Amino acid sequence: MTKSEIIERQDITSLLTGLGFSDHFFLTRLKGEQAYERLKSRLQKVAEGNALLLNFPLEQLMDVSFLDETLIRIGEEMAKNQFPQRTLLLQGLTPDTIVNLNAAIEFRNLKIAFLAVESEGQWQCVGKLELSLRETLELLWEQSSLTAPELSKLKQLAINSANNRLKRLHDLHLIRRDYQVSNKGLKYTYYFWNWAV
Repeated sequence: MTKSEIIERQDITSLLTGLGFSDHFFLTRLKGEQAYERLKSRLQKVAEGNALLLNFPLEQLMDVSFLDETLIRIGEEMAKNQFPQRTLLLQGLTPDTIVNLNAAIEFRNLKIAFLAVESEGQWQCVGKLELSLRETLELLWEQSSLTAPELSKLKQLAINSANNRLKRLHDLHLIRRDYQVSNKGLKYTYYFWNWAV
């Protein structure tokens, strides 16, 4: 089964309308708890195999308490596969918000990560991701798609190691996966998300 992903787009300000947020400041644990319910509900509506691109306003600031109750909570749930075959892409995060998100993940020693993206196609991985997985993620971005045998050949890895790297990135919802059925069983192909417009 091979299909193109669909990127659903959602402005955070319109998602949180009526909760008393300013246009640029997303602060406090209480506000984060309210925002989490809306974000979780919106992500659950995304079809499997697709992504929700959450667009943040220019010059926004999110504090650690708000992040802990929203993005980090969603990240933990994605890592536990509570949102099967879906992911969250974060567009327009400011450097200060990225610092706060990294700090919150590091402080709690969590093994979660997000793709912070820009509309022109630039991206960075925010969160905790070991070097070998970061290298594989960057390679997948360059190649657009990879199978475990292709990664094995490119990086001179044992096939099990290549398969493990791709599966771990997929389990973190940083990449997507499709499959084809052959006489040898399922053949998985992994893809980097394509959100650029």
